[in-house]
Amino acid sequence: MKRRPVLAALALLSALPVLPQNHVPGSNRLDYLAGYLSLTDSQKAQAKTIFDAAATALTTAQGQMTAAREALTAAVKANKTDSELDRLAAAVGVVQGSIAAINAKAETKFYALLTAEQKAKYDAMPTGGPRRGLGGGSPKN
Repeated sequence: MKRRPVLAALALLSALPVLPQNHVPGSNRLDYLAGYLSLTDSQKAQAKTIFDAAATALTTAQGQMTAAREALTAAVKANKTDSELDRLAAAVGVVQGSIAAINAKAETKFYALLTAEQKAKYDAMPTGGPRRGLGGGSPKN
């Protein structure tokens, strides 16, 4: 069996971060957004709840991602069958999908809190805005 494509994919996968690269956990991100967008105290409180819940969910997902990647790495080293590698790689993909969903749900909830003026300012941010995840940094769709 040819393992080179699987090894290359595994190497690439292990180099990817679990969280967005520019993710700023906790109050640092909230403080920045509060200042930049002139959030009200009510918006700040709601945003803190949203970001804290997302951070908790992402911590759980990080543990799942670590376990999934370790299982895939062990399977490669044990020269498992292609079907077993496919199954384990799919498990990694499921966790990646969960992380994307956590970020998207938190982003949706946060974005809904904003006024039209705040949304326009948020959309113009180079490292924020919808469809960019909680940490931003990826290009706009």
